[in-house]
Amino acid sequence: MLNKFKFICCTLVIFLLLPLAPFQAQAANNLGSKLLVGYWHNFDNGTGIIKLRDVSPKWDVINVSFGETGGDRSTVEFSPVYGTDAEFKSDISYLKSKGKKIVLSIGGQNGVVLLPDNAAKQRFINSLQSLIDKYGFDGIDIDLESGIYLNGNDTNFKNPTTPQIVNLISAIRTISDHYGPDFLLSMAPETAYVQGGYSAYGSIWGAYLPIIYGVKDKLTYIHVQHYNAGSGIGMDGNNYNQGTADYEVAMADMLLHGFPVGGNATNIFPALRSDQVMIGLPAAPAAAPSGGYISPTEMKKALDYIIKGIPFGGKYKLSNQSGYPAFRGLMSWSINWDAKNNFEFSNNYRTYFDAIPLEK
Repeated sequence: MLNKFKFICCTLVIFLLLPLAPFQAQAANNLGSKLLVGYWHNFDNGTGIIKLRDVSPKWDVINVSFGETGGDRSTVEFSPVYGTDAEFKSDISYLKSKGKKIVLSIGGQNGVVLLPDNAAKQRFINSLQSLIDKYGFDGIDIDLESGIYLNGNDTNFKNPTTPQIVNLISAIRTISDHYGPDFLLSMAPETAYVQGGYSAYGSIWGAYLPIIYGVKDKLTYIHVQHYNAGSGIGMDGNNYNQGTADYEVAMADMLLHGFPVGGNATNIFPALRSDQVMIGLPAAPAAAPSGGYISPTEMKKALDYIIKGIPFGGKYKLSNQSGYPAFRGLMSWSINWDAKNNFEFSNNYRTYFDAIPLEK
């Protein structure tokens, strides 16, 4: 027993000191090295309706929110909140002419996708491809916050058995293959579904890990929602509160470095490439009712540490002390909340990222 304990401890020490070989992914469709991704409301929640062509040019990728399923929970539907289909398609073409990427986000807080069998999977594929072709979307964003969980006997993220997850992976790969290497694929899970798998693996905890692993070669980037989460345990075993620089660094470091799943030092979720990793943040305090807003001043401390390896005196120590220069950027909920908050998010972080020299 003592020898086993020593082995586990030694394994953890080696794991924390040595970065893991990152996943390999397909080329990412002429995107910049530092991105601002924003969700655009296809609904009115009091923040105002913004026409697509009027979105601030500081955003690189606009996630149209949301494509939602109908009564069968597998057929994705979408209708523009303003104007006609022709006007909406014209606005998409206009933004694309300016070098922007327009992505259809699937799900959201209230969206549910259920793929229990092959028939449901095929309806999901067919309906999504129809919408992509109709409006000219550059890709899809998987933002499922309901219906993703692991069955009780599903314990291996490399070989999942839960039908919902197996079928979703298959559907995503089919759609991505259909459109080729320039197809943009992103994900926006909550922390419980990703970093939550560090402490436990089962039910919702770590439930996105098999999905990420299953489409790792297709994934453009992932921006986990670092908000409405409360707190999270870092790889150093400490608990960090959302809305702090320590929290942002600790949560991002798991995907940048890789981490043991379910407390098992021999079951490692490998690192993503650093250009596949982003952080999701609320654009204003009101955008995240359960917390997670972080001021630009505080967040820039985290970004300096993550990207440049410049410490800010926090408690969490980045696994790679020299930083991750290719870290991809930030996502925000949302473009509309940012506009209502006097463009605090897009103005601050566009200026910050544009000041970083391009990698040679």
